[in-house]
Amino acid sequence: MQDSDFPVIHAQCAVAETTEHFVFGERNTGTNLAHNLLVQNIPALARSSGDRIGPHGFRFGWKHGFPQMVAAPASTLAVVVFRAPEPWLRSMHKRPWHAPERAKLAFAEFIRAEWATRVDEQNFGVLRDDARWRAELQYDRHPLTGARFDNIVALRNAKTAGFLSLQKRFESCVMVRHEDLTENPEGFVECVSQLCNLPRFQQFKPVEARRGRVNEGLYKPVVYPPLETKDQAFVWGALDAQQEALTGYGPGERITDE
Repeated sequence: MQDSDFPVIHAQCAVAETTEHFVFGERNTGTNLAHNLLVQNIPALARSSGDRIGPHGFRFGWKHGFPQMVAAPASTLAVVVFRAPEPWLRSMHKRPWHAPERAKLAFAEFIRAEWATRVDEQNFGVLRDDARWRAELQYDRHPLTGARFDNIVALRNAKTAGFLSLQKRFESCVMVRHEDLTENPEGFVECVSQLCNLPRFQQFKPVEARRGRVNEGLYKPVVYPPLETKDQAFVWGALDAQQEALTGYGPGERITDE
C-alpha cells in the first residue's frame, strides 16, 4: 500500500494487478497533466486510454462528466482530480470549454448564469455535418432529471458528488488535489507507484507542455486575482460545504496557479 508522503484525499488499491488507469475530473483541473505524468513515468500504465474517444466511445465515459462507465474492472486505477473552487471558476471563465461565448460575460454574470454548453468538438464522436453538432451537450445536464443546472456552482456540486462516488465503483482509486499535483508532480507519480506496487522510471520525466500537448506550447502558470466580496459570498453560499471539506477546500483558500 501507499506510504508516500504525497497528500491525497483518498487512496485504495485492489489486490488484482493494475494494468491501466483513467483520470476523472472537471475541466481545468489538471486531468491531462495527471494522465501524462503516469503514462510517461510508469511503464505498466503507458498504454492507458486518455480523453480521446475510441471506435466504441469513451473507454470509461467522458472524463469530465458524471460517472457512466459500463464496467469498472479491478485492474483499472481511477485517478480523480479536484481543484479549489475560486481559481477553478476563474479558469473556467477564462476558458469555458464548450461555451466560448460565456468568456464575454463579466465574471459576476458568468458564475450566476444558467449553465448550458454545446457539442463543439469532434472528440465527442460527432462530425460537423451531424444534426447533433452544436446541439446542447447533454453530458452537462443533470443525469437524473435532465434539467440544466442553475449555475456553474450547482454544476460543481453535482459533479463533485459524482466524482466522489468513484471510490465505491473502482476497487483501485486515488483522489488528489490540483494544487498538490502541480506543486509536486514527481511526488504524485511516486504515490501511485507505491499505492499500486508499480515500478516507475528512476529518472522522472516532467510534463512541460500545456495539457501535455507539445502543439499547445509550454505551460505558463497564471495567478488569478481574488474574488470580489459579493462574488465570494455567492460562491461559498451556493457550494456544498460538506463536500468541499471532504476534498480539503473551504472559504479563504489561497488563489493558486492555473
